[in-house]
Amino acid sequence: MYLKTGIILLSLIFIVSGVSAIPPLPYEFYGNATMNGTPIPAGTVISAKIGETEVGNITVGKAGMYGGSETFDKRLVVNGDEKQIGQYITFSALGIEAAQKVKLWAGESQRLDLTFAPGVAGSIDASITPSQQTNTPDIPTKEPAKEPVKEPTKAAPLIAAPIVAGLLALVLFARRS
Repeated sequence: MYLKTGIILLSLIFIVSGVSAIPPLPYEFYGNATMNGTPIPAGTVISAKIGETEVGNITVGKAGMYGGSETFDKRLVVNGDEKQIGQYITFSALGIEAAQKVKLWAGESQRLDLTFAPGVAGSIDASITPSQQTNTPDIPTKEPAKEPVKEPTKAAPLIAAPIVAGLLALVLFARRS
């Protein structure tokens, strides 16, 4: 009986431990897009990359605009993983990289007007401060205030879930016998 309970308990722990973390929320972009000073043509694909990995793309619907600000409008959705939070996203269309680059933050939506022109790739840092972080009030001191270092919010792994599931299974099986 104890052997059967032990095998079931170990099986549950292995099953539940496979689900270790929830992926971060996507980062969404929309705005105007120009190529060499003219509106980017409809049907052009704008892609977002972190390093060499493509993490999202959108097809321009109306010349000069990609995505929209309304609730159900399409947007350029960037799906990065936890290791990529804080790294730069670069944008490209028709083989030309945009002047703007943005740091990846989870769960943000940002208007970002993109300028595609040869020779300006990634020259403008258009990153925003993540909205998930709270600002604490400044405490008056006699020393000049220092700018706080802002770090991205990172999700904690779900370590307790397998333990709780195993204990729950043990209690349920102990009641049966």
